[in-house]
Amino acid sequence: MVEEHARAINRVCRSFCHTAEDREDLRHDIIMNLWLGWSRYRPAAKPVTWVWRVAVNTGISWLRHRNRQVETAPLEGIEIPDEGIDCENRKWLYELIRQLPAKDQKLLRLYLDGWKQDEIGEMLGISETNVQTRISRIKQKLRNLSASD
Repeated sequence: MVEEHARAINRVCRSFCHTAEDREDLRHDIIMNLWLGWSRYRPAAKPVTWVWRVAVNTGISWLRHRNRQVETAPLEGIEIPDEGIDCENRKWLYELIRQLPAKDQKLLRLYLDGWKQDEIGEMLGISETNVQTRISRIKQKLRNLSASD
């Protein structure tokens, strides 16, 4: 089951972690929780749904227990869509994003990775409406930072 759903597990790891080492640690935690939770798996549920839920819950717990919260997070792994953004503007945008608080960078990372707002809300433990509001505020912060340059 882990091999079959490796792509979903890796996607969750990429969304929650900034470094390859952290992603690998989280991946191992997810696999361990899948193994420990196997006795509670209900065959009526879709396997992908169960794996997804365990992976996301593990990611949330993993974040809560991390004591390495810093003001800003590295941008490796954030991929800004290519539509109409040249290399110079991409660098400028990365610099603006680096100025955001870590919690805004995490939400933006999930958003730019293509997660749906309801999924982001589940991962971060907030409502979909709160996700929409925070994305709107992040966009406004980026506009304000852009205007001050």
